[in-house]
Amino acid sequence: MTLALQAGVASAGATPLTSPLQNLPIGTLPASCAGAPHGAACTDAVVSALDSARASLGLGRYPLPANFDSLSGARQIFILANLDRIAYGLTPIEGVAPALAASAQTGVRTDADPNPTATLSALPRYAWTSDWAGGWLNAPYAYYEWMYDDGYAGAATSNVDCTGPAASGCWDHRRNLLAFAQPGTIAMGVAVGPDAHGAAGYAITLVWTPGQTWSNYSYTWAQANSASAGAPRRPRR
Repeated sequence: MTLALQAGVASAGATPLTSPLQNLPIGTLPASCAGAPHGAACTDAVVSALDSARASLGLGRYPLPANFDSLSGARQIFILANLDRIAYGLTPIEGVAPALAASAQTGVRTDADPNPTATLSALPRYAWTSDWAGGWLNAPYAYYEWMYDDGYAGAATSNVDCTGPAASGCWDHRRNLLAFAQPGTIAMGVAVGPDAHGAAGYAITLVWTPGQTWSNYSYTWAQANSASAGAPRRPRR
């Protein structure tokens, strides 16, 4: 199975937040991940790794909703991204825009960073970033790689744009998820599913606009919060 990460930035706006000094590999996952990568045991193990990585950066555990394990992979990525943005004092993503989700789905199908410019052509001003990942067991695992294992690690490097310790592409996925510190509205397109060859794929695009909401949303941060995303979390199994 090929495991890969690729990132694209179409405009300035990535927040220069400190990345880990080195990769934080996810470590050994339970055997159940091989047969049930989307099951509660495997998801919980990845969340525990996410919590540990966060703690190493001086942050608290991810305050996930109680039903996180049963959410779609797209919604899991949306929630994780917003919790990190909030932890760093950034504007949260308002919601998942269907038009942007369609761009993300194209990215999944073609194993490439989504490009939402055709959808955004009528807007007077915008900026966007995008990430793609392929081959990881589940959506939280793909998100982990974007955020905590995106630097150079020699032969173990999964970020195809991180070709050396000082390459500009290192930690791009993390920067793209934490982009746009300026005031404005942020929408997400996110997709999870098989690519054209049946391999697991994950893709996101974030779009910043200076004004009010420009799109209807299929899922919003307000909806996630109604399920207690961002509140103190119950102990996990």
